[in-house]
Amino acid sequence: MLLTLVASGWLVNAACDAPADPGPRAGERPAAALAELPPAAPLPVAATPDRAGGASADSDRGGPAARIDGPAPLSPSQLATLQQVRSERIFMTPLEHFTVSNEYRHELWFPFVRELGGVYVGVASDQNYTLLAAARSELAFLVDIDREVVDLHRIYAALIAAAPDPAAFLALFEPRDRRAAHEAIAAGLASDTRDQRSRAQALFEAQRESLAVYLQRVREEQTGSWLADPAAYTYVREMFAAGRIRVHQGNLTGRTTMVDIAAAARALALPVTVLYLSNAEDYLFYTDRFAANVAALPGEARSVLLRTIHDRFSGWESAGEGDARWNYQVQALPDFQRRLGDRTHGRNQDRTSMLAAAVAAGAVERKARGLSAIALNPLERSGGGDLLVARAGDADDSRRD
Repeated sequence: MLLTLVASGWLVNAACDAPADPGPRAGERPAAALAELPPAAPLPVAATPDRAGGASADSDRGGPAARIDGPAPLSPSQLATLQQVRSERIFMTPLEHFTVSNEYRHELWFPFVRELGGVYVGVASDQNYTLLAAARSELAFLVDIDREVVDLHRIYAALIAAAPDPAAFLALFEPRDRRAAHEAIAAGLASDTRDQRSRAQALFEAQRESLAVYLQRVREEQTGSWLADPAAYTYVREMFAAGRIRVHQGNLTGRTTMVDIAAAARALALPVTVLYLSNAEDYLFYTDRFAANVAALPGEARSVLLRTIHDRFSGWESAGEGDARWNYQVQALPDFQRRLGDRTHGRNQDRTSMLAAAVAAGAVERKARGLSAIALNPLERSGGGDLLVARAGDADDSRRD
């Protein structure tokens, strides 16, 4: 089992390192020093009213949702802070490349993330665009251990820059616009090395047809997705243009990228409001380093963690129609951080043991078919769902499918 996990690429602590850099980095400061970082001016955003008829996070989060407008340009000092965040060298190739998502019901999370603002941190591919647009995040860090996923984000950024709307973006994956797509990628990656540009062009050409099918499904079948909602697409496009979506190859259990992200968020005086893990926890243990990386994220009371749990695990039903695979779970980030701080006597060693303890304590609530929540209102239960009466399930035979 351990060999499978290692080969899958998530447990590669010994194989991760940062590029050599003689200069000091904010991310290298000890944990105690992070709290002493002088706050920079918050990233500027303008207020905007709630969407008419839109769901609000207030109903389940117990507080007012942040309301922000389109992303403003970064100041030189803010950009300099973000440039301090380093990627990691990952000396291992995953057995599978998850360049597309098989999660199709992200709208189940919208009431919990809508217009939270702040910093978004997520793994995997373009599903992050849907979620950060719903959250109207002010800054987003997209982190993945797989270089192909990182390269695909950069390809998407180049194509999004060349496409003013979802239809124009999708057209770039059609055979008739193949040349225009390659030209857009070349322009978007003009500052890269020749090898980096060649690698990106080869990846696009190898996956263009399959991505065309997948992205069309994202547009047609996923409610409120970044390709189904023109406003969401525009927001993602503006975020990329403003340099507010930062893409890094990194490891959730590593010593560099996640540490630097936490330091940058603190320096910019921005809370991490959304941490999206997909089902990455299938592939990792809650090590001391992972726990420290999550604990260092400067969240707030309304911050949430988003994860998916395969319905093969006993007790976790799928969303059914539209996605007969995943349970969509939202957990208060402060609660997750607290649980990671208590990993003695076999508690909270991995997702399975953490969920088992949460279920046993009555902290898990069924909100709807395929939607569960943990400790969203620790002081006052919402009463909006039934307690899950089930064990968290056995983690054997877990795979990201």
